[in-house]
Amino acid sequence: MRINTRFTIHLALGIMLWMLVTGICILIGIEGIIPLFKENASEEYENLWVLWIFGFSTVACIAVFGWYFGGPLGFIMSWIHQLSQENYTQPVGLSKIYTRKGKLRMRYMLYQEVLQHLQSLSGKLKAAETEREKVEQAKQEWIAGISHDLKTPLTYITGYSTLLLNDQYDWTKEEARSFIQEIADKGKHMEELIQDLSLVIQFNNTDGQLPLHKTNQDIVDFTKRIVANISNNPQANDYILHFKTDTSVINIDFDSKFMQRILQNILMNSIIHNPPSTNIYTHIFDHPEYVDIHILDNGVGMPPHMVENIFQQYYRGTTTEFSSEGTGLGMAIVHKLVQAHKGTISIESQPSEGTTFQITLPKK
Repeated sequence: MRINTRFTIHLALGIMLWMLVTGICILIGIEGIIPLFKENASEEYENLWVLWIFGFSTVACIAVFGWYFGGPLGFIMSWIHQLSQENYTQPVGLSKIYTRKGKLRMRYMLYQEVLQHLQSLSGKLKAAETEREKVEQAKQEWIAGISHDLKTPLTYITGYSTLLLNDQYDWTKEEARSFIQEIADKGKHMEELIQDLSLVIQFNNTDGQLPLHKTNQDIVDFTKRIVANISNNPQANDYILHFKTDTSVINIDFDSKFMQRILQNILMNSIIHNPPSTNIYTHIFDHPEYVDIHILDNGVGMPPHMVENIFQQYYRGTTTEFSSEGTGLGMAIVHKLVQAHKGTISIESQPSEGTTFQITLPKK
């Protein structure tokens, strides 16, 4: 039953009860009480009695109506005020609006839906506040980390540049080349960090609707080439990469640049966060309407809190004793890019049992 209907019924019953009680009191007074004191009661006494009873009953009715209808409204208004002050704890007196059996008292039952919505809103606001605090803390830690990550290669660049410009030393061609190579590597690393930041800003400004340049390509051959490139990376020398597919050719629409970023990020994470000799498998499964790409390893795995936050911006999780040189945006970018392809990505992992990423992409 809706609030307005329930309110109308309660108000009508209250008015009827007031009229009934008032009428009975007037009748009792005229027929029973006044004659006891005045044998020949005049009409004046009767009128005074009626006026007195009507006035008293009206005041009493107003007080009862105020208590019955206004009391719960006052409680609701105080609760709303408490929420507006960012206080999401249970309001004082909440337990008093329920009976011992846990049901709402009659006068609070009138506003049942409002109280239920306030209870739900309070819980959601509290959860949102907790989540906001977690994100803010992660953001602050991320800012400190990214500042360190940018400062580290910049220190290398400044140091090697100073050495090359120092006239007190006569560097050999090989030494100068090694310095320049270090400068180039660190500059490339800084460029990658800045690209991550730019991409996330672009995602946030476009509400995740990143424009893609899709073409119809063979995802099997494309993924095979990515795995081969990763296996030739010096960082992957001590890792065993596998590739398997149940269909030799699967043509789907995707953006080459961003798909490469998706696969590279996941594969490099599997290398960076696992010990040497870890096996990393890439499997492609063909379905009538979509394609599944599984990237799994038999490495150290991840605890539940890391699995829960892995796709959050600014989260810099690591399963090794070494700090990551990433921005904490890599997996968040992967998640956004998969969504931009109208696909989904999920992760399953347990400590010491490895990690599995599953990417599902529509064929069209």
